[in-house]
Amino acid sequence: MDIFDVLTAISKSKMEFMHAGMDENEALVKAEFHVSEDYHIQLLDIKTLVG
Repeated sequence: MDIFDVLTAISKSKMEFMHAGMDENEALVKAEFHVSEDYHIQLLDIKTLVG
């Protein structure tokens, strides 16, 4: 899995959370955590990647 796959997964997850009624910031935080658990990537690495 490369950087673009991780960013794509975060983006898709974020959009799903936003369609469920969350605001953008809350959805991003939840998406980062979700992808971190699913792909076994440290949350700090994901936060660094997203910026």
